[in-house]
Amino acid sequence: MKYTTLAVIFFFAFNTNIAAREMDSNLSLGQVLQKVVDHYPSIKSAALQVQKAREENIKVESQLSWLLKSNAGYSRDTSVFLGTAVDRYNVGAGLNRNLANGGTLGFNANISNEDSAVTFGPTIPNPLTKSRADVNYRHRFAKGAGNPLYEEGLVAARVSEKLALSDKLSLYDQLASQVIELYMGIATTLARIRSIEKSIERTERLSVYINNEYKLGLSEQKDVLQVEARLSINHADRKSLMVAWNQQLISLNRLMGRQWDKTMVPNKSINRDQSNAFKDVYLQSQNHSPELKRIAARLQLADSQIRSSRDKRKDDLDLVVFLGNEINQGDQATGSLDESEVVGGVSIEFNRGLDKSGFDAELRQAHYDRGLALQDKKQILEDLQYSISSLLAEIKSSDEALLAFKKSVKAEQKKLDEAVERFKDGRIETDRIIDFESQLATAELSADLQLIELIRRHHQLNLLRGGIWKNIALPQFTFNEYQLDNNTADKSSQDYDNQSEYNRGVK
Repeated sequence: MKYTTLAVIFFFAFNTNIAAREMDSNLSLGQVLQKVVDHYPSIKSAALQVQKAREENIKVESQLSWLLKSNAGYSRDTSVFLGTAVDRYNVGAGLNRNLANGGTLGFNANISNEDSAVTFGPTIPNPLTKSRADVNYRHRFAKGAGNPLYEEGLVAARVSEKLALSDKLSLYDQLASQVIELYMGIATTLARIRSIEKSIERTERLSVYINNEYKLGLSEQKDVLQVEARLSINHADRKSLMVAWNQQLISLNRLMGRQWDKTMVPNKSINRDQSNAFKDVYLQSQNHSPELKRIAARLQLADSQIRSSRDKRKDDLDLVVFLGNEINQGDQATGSLDESEVVGGVSIEFNRGLDKSGFDAELRQAHYDRGLALQDKKQILEDLQYSISSLLAEIKSSDEALLAFKKSVKAEQKKLDEAVERFKDGRIETDRIIDFESQLATAELSADLQLIELIRRHHQLNLLRGGIWKNIALPQFTFNEYQLDNNTADKSSQDYDNQSEYNRGVK
């Protein structure tokens, strides 16, 4: 009797504690997911990878920037006439740029001075200063036309960003799937605990009645022993489930960055606002799918490689034009020289590789990559259709099963109530009452578990179509914020090292 009274007190204390937790820690899946996103380091790493990929576009665009070059020098050499010594001074500068059409544009200026030890004739100036300025342009008609290196570089940069984005979305979905499993796992374990607590409550009431009957000599000792055995089993099961519940809470708290022993009670509501028509879900899932985004990037990259390989296989055919002015100034025996002449020219350059088997092989590889991406896309779309169809069918079946289980709970409750009345009249054995109570507990637990499975499938379907992220604030980082995070991380790491050194000193 003492044991029974203590069990009842403990049961009500537990239920009161659960009610207090529900008021303080009743978190929806969206709230849990937001906490995980705000804390989990890999989420921030994925966001930084996207920012890193975006910098690649700037690197490619810098290919069209102006390039400044300059030179200055002195040399002492011999002239072609009689091998006399000549001092030469030279200063030059140039400004060049690759154009988006594949050509190149350049501006050059150069000043040189020659001073020979011997003057070769009255008409030959010594020293002689030459000044030249010209503009030159190269236009590509075949290989390199349209600047494919630049254009395909931009494509590769965009592909790199898309791949980083798809990796980020894939990581988000994997993390959300893990959170769903832990969240619903906690709900399942808690449902089992509550089912056992209800069973304990009913068994406790039966135990009080049987003990009173036993004192009056109206029941046998075996009836008392049966009830106490049932209570012992229920309490043992409850302790085992409490261990599992704590383990699940610790795992989820770790993802959220909360204190390890902080409790949480899952919210078992279902959002039925979204359409569950296959066509709508399939379209939404395609738009969200990280795998399909990755395939689209692979196809874009393969097409870019095909264009690049075709360009490499072409012959070089360039038109080169330059136009400028040259000034010669110097001293002559008869006076001074000061001449200015317009200079310019046009030329055609042609180059052809005799062996193009390597380019052909590269082109075939690019086509193979495209074919592989298309096959993967076909498989992903097929898997997506089956996954959606399966979840929709399971949701429909679960809804129907839940209604059936609720009817079963009502039937089992009526059966147990009627059996208790017969037991009070002495028309039924104690073990039958215990069996009926067990059947009611099983029906209640089955209904709860069916509801949890239905909620789980709704969450999985919502994840598949991307709706789970609708109200979640995802991290966005700038370079300055990244630098700040790095400084904080370095300080935390230093503090940890200092603490570890202190602990080793204490030991």
